[in-house]
Amino acid sequence: METTARAILLNEREARVLSLVGTRLTEWDSGMTARVIVGDSALAVYAVLPMDVMVALAVPAQVDEDAIGDDVTTSLATFVRGVSEAVAANQSVRFDTSSLPQLTASVGQGLTLASLPPGDGWQMPIHGVSSDITPQIREAIDEFRERTKGMPEYQAAPVAEEIWSRAAWAGLPMRVLHAARRLRLMTDEPLRVTAATCGPWKRLSTPRGQVFSYTAGIEARLGLRVVS
Repeated sequence: METTARAILLNEREARVLSLVGTRLTEWDSGMTARVIVGDSALAVYAVLPMDVMVALAVPAQVDEDAIGDDVTTSLATFVRGVSEAVAANQSVRFDTSSLPQLTASVGQGLTLASLPPGDGWQMPIHGVSSDITPQIREAIDEFRERTKGMPEYQAAPVAEEIWSRAAWAGLPMRVLHAARRLRLMTDEPLRVTAATCGPWKRLSTPRGQVFSYTAGIEARLGLRVVS
């Protein structure tokens, strides 16, 4: 990524976090779109996963004044590639959003990058430890694999929707917990995690990132792909 007059600078540690989690996201869906938002001292990256959940990664950044407020929808793979190349070279990452290919965020019901989760108003925080929660996720994955053994994808899809839509720890849909574990935002380590609610939004916060779900009636639900 090139140095510019509207620079956003990530040090090596923050760049490595974005590279690791961003790579896992692109392995899940290589065509994933991301929304990159620049604050006065941080960079946030949002992406919507095939399981109908949204992931948010926020890292500290040194930001030139002219870059504050930049908001770009772009190819996640392109963004991650630039970050990963700098990490591989043991370099800091310096870029501006104009260096990223700009796309249009899709607009529709349910989760899209056109509508991001609220920044405040979150209520009923519930605190937990990831190592106490991950056994529930493994049980759900084992159930899915057992019930869908030998099934074609179109027959397995309703089973996936049933399992991943279940209310799990702190009332979060199981798909939120599963996505967090698959991306290693939540592991068998004793990491502190928090669940909270804001209207139709639910949020899982971990030290490595956040995962959101949105429920506003059956008409707002998107179709789920089979994920194991």
